Amino acid sequence: MARKARESQGEQGELLTARVTTAPCVPAIRKAVQEWRHAKYKGATDTTKTLFNFWFATDHRLSDGGFFRYYYAQREALETLAWLYEVQQVRRHRDLVERFAKEPGIHILQYDDFARYAIKMATGSGKTKVMALTVAWQYFNAVAEGRDDYAKTFLIVAPNVIVFERLRSDFGGGRVFRTDPIIPPELRIFWDMDFYMRGDPERASSQGALYLTNIQQFYERGGTTDSDEPGVMTDVLGPIPPTATVAMEDFDERIARRDTPCLVINDEGHHVHDEESEWSKVIRHIHNDSPAGLVGQLDFSATPRYQKGGLFTWTVFDYPLKQAIIDRVVKRPMKGVTAGMDEARSDIASIKYQGYLTAGVERWREYRGQLQPLGKKPVLFVMLNSTAEADDVGDYLRVKYPDEFGATDGGEAQLLVIHTDRSGDVSKKDLDAARDVARRVDEGESPVNAIVSVLMLREGWDVQNVTVIVGLRPYTSKANILPEQTIGRGLRLMFGSSSSSYIERVDVIGNPAFLKFVEQLEKDEDITLDTFDLKDPVVITTIAPDPEKMAHDITVPVLSPILSRKKTLAEEITGIDVSKLTCPRLPKREGDTAASQFHFDGYDIISLQKLVEREYTIPEPQTAEEVISYYAKRIAQDVKLPSQFAVLVPKVREFLRDRAFGETVNLADKTIIRAIATSVAQYLTVKTFASVLRALVVEELSPTLEHPGRALSETEPFPFSRPTFEASKTVFNLVAADNDFEREFAQFLQKAADVASFAKLPKRFGFTIEYTDSVTNLRYYEPDFVAVNRDGVHYVIETKGQENIDVVHKDRAAAIWCENATLLTNVTWAYVKVPQVEFDKLQPTVWSDAANVFGSLSGNGRLDHLRDGGENNH
Repeated sequence: MARKARESQGEQGELLTARVTTAPCVPAIRKAVQEWRHAKYKGATDTTKTLFNFWFATDHRLSDGGFFRYYYAQREALETLAWLYEVQQVRRHRDLVERFAKEPGIHILQYDDFARYAIKMATGSGKTKVMALTVAWQYFNAVAEGRDDYAKTFLIVAPNVIVFERLRSDFGGGRVFRTDPIIPPELRIFWDMDFYMRGDPERASSQGALYLTNIQQFYERGGTTDSDEPGVMTDVLGPIPPTATVAMEDFDERIARRDTPCLVINDEGHHVHDEESEWSKVIRHIHNDSPAGLVGQLDFSATPRYQKGGLFTWTVFDYPLKQAIIDRVVKRPMKGVTAGMDEARSDIASIKYQGYLTAGVERWREYRGQLQPLGKKPVLFVMLNSTAEADDVGDYLRVKYPDEFGATDGGEAQLLVIHTDRSGDVSKKDLDAARDVARRVDEGESPVNAIVSVLMLREGWDVQNVTVIVGLRPYTSKANILPEQTIGRGLRLMFGSSSSSYIERVDVIGNPAFLKFVEQLEKDEDITLDTFDLKDPVVITTIAPDPEKMAHDITVPVLSPILSRKKTLAEEITGIDVSKLTCPRLPKREGDTAASQFHFDGYDIISLQKLVEREYTIPEPQTAEEVISYYAKRIAQDVKLPSQFAVLVPKVREFLRDRAFGETVNLADKTIIRAIATSVAQYLTVKTFASVLRALVVEELSPTLEHPGRALSETEPFPFSRPTFEASKTVFNLVAADNDFEREFAQFLQKAADVASFAKLPKRFGFTIEYTDSVTNLRYYEPDFVAVNRDGVHYVIETKGQENIDVVHKDRAAAIWCENATLLTNVTWAYVKVPQVEFDKLQPTVWSDAANVFGSLSGNGRLDHLRDGGENNH
């Protein structure tokens, strides 16, 4: 099965393929976080480990059935924050710079009273999700761990109304915490959070509270504005919302009354570099006037740069645009080659820039034709120098291309001119409508095909369907607009991360002045953008079922899940017969013969010592109950069921008293207390119970046939960028192989005389098989191929290059799925894994040879093998 780009490249910490210049503290922090990850998060709290395991080591399905996984950059951002704040406890700018910056003479922040970190993430790489994960990480550590240096109160600040409205769609009513896999089931009992948007009154008390507003709330109450937005920007973003009553608006006073530590999160935090700005003063005011103060300030931005271009010195994580492009997290910008195209000698914009406008429209038309079968509508974005030019070009496009940019038969505008009327002022009556159209431009029912703007919205306007940008204006530092902020409006993926086999792009066409501005982006990000010739047509390879090949359609039955994590194990734990637990005898004291005869199954003493030092060090105990309670907590944490702590305590006590020493002992005896508190006793107790409980954590369910068969022909069309080839035995128009071996294997299936039909399984089809990995996390496995031989036998096929520790679990899960599918349908299903090296040696010409040879290597067995906890793979 082909891995995603990030997985095939390895850890970002040792790779960072982009190799760009970054902030002074980032390289050392990145290296240390990588080592911390490999050390299994040594020093992190149990709660943080539980969260990281749920977020990053567990596969998730959303309520709509879609597959979800956090981007690697999102994971690394959270790891960086946790390592700095929790493990290293670097909570001042001075400490940050002195420990991690190699450059001398870095200016220390004048106000250095709490932790302050800047998180640089390329536009479109999902920083809002990182904000939500950060809230959960802080809150659960404050509540579940009882830590008073973590936040239960949060203030998210937006720079303007547009950004506020975007954030409200995620955080309003806590929506993102319901739709995304953020709260682990075992921690849900602790979740008690209220969400307050600007204008919301305070409600009944809750443990946690999140307040979301735009910074103008604080400015207007004080009667001043220190925004760096030009007047036209304020007009575009809309008037500052009117203040309601003071009781509803004074978030700072309400935060102070909560008397719990607060974390401030600044979205588009590049606005807060000036310590004397009103925005910065507001944050310090909240810290000084709140009894519990701030635990920290996080500045999220794609461009946390000073006026001269350098990154903020408190930047701790950098996910640059270049890396995001490499990882296919954003679109790939492409510069259009416009050889021989000059500006006409005219002061009228539509005449002066006619060549560039024509090129942009024709390019947009090509995208429209290519994207129509995929159900997507492209958007053209044009940027100009002045309000007069914008209006002139808008009128020109409406008249020149009435079908595409004129009004619809229903009177709806297909082209939107943002910002101004002919007098140069914003038409107040059109403001709400303009902002509403801008927000809905990606939606299928939106009639808008083009946006013409005087200045590009720098932030908050998240448009996914921009495919062509035409830039017809120069940008200067005086305009206070950075290159990535401009190009960034077209970077967001149209098809999302689910289409990892398609390279999305945004075409940038512009006059020389604009392209010079784009060159600054290349310099800032150490990237060379690819170019394209405007004469070359847009071609998007679309994979779709072919109506002429329905005879080769294959249906896959839908079976109910057979594995489920139990939410409670109380009865199973109570029923454990401690007398039958298998374990070596613990030594009672130094010199006891058991000490020299002690062995650990499959572990040498060096590995044991490292494990013990990392996981199971406890203070010198005074009573046996201290040790028993600690072990019960560690066991519950190890099997990811902390709610079972109380049920485990009596079983651990019974084990140490009646079984561990080979005879019943007095747990009140000081010698026994010292014996059960040794590193050997700690390791043995936790391992013994964890091994038993892992077999109980995953519940076996009887499979049922939920649907007799989903046909591959039901797959929606999807784009594909890798090489393809035509095949007559598949229902799809083309075979979309993710790598060279898959392509070679598909060609073999096409040629094999005993294969009737086959298909490379698209991710869009959504066929997955659940399994448990080596540490009992529920995961989802996506097989590579299905095939049907001439006798009607159906095969699930996995093509495999390199193998990892979890492959054996996937093999067994697939074999069991095929057994169950065979029992529940009238069709025979079998699983075959085809290793690349062995396939190259065998060089089969018919499928029966491959199935016979590789079928015996593909894993057999029932569910008990799936639940063995992976002990034999350590």
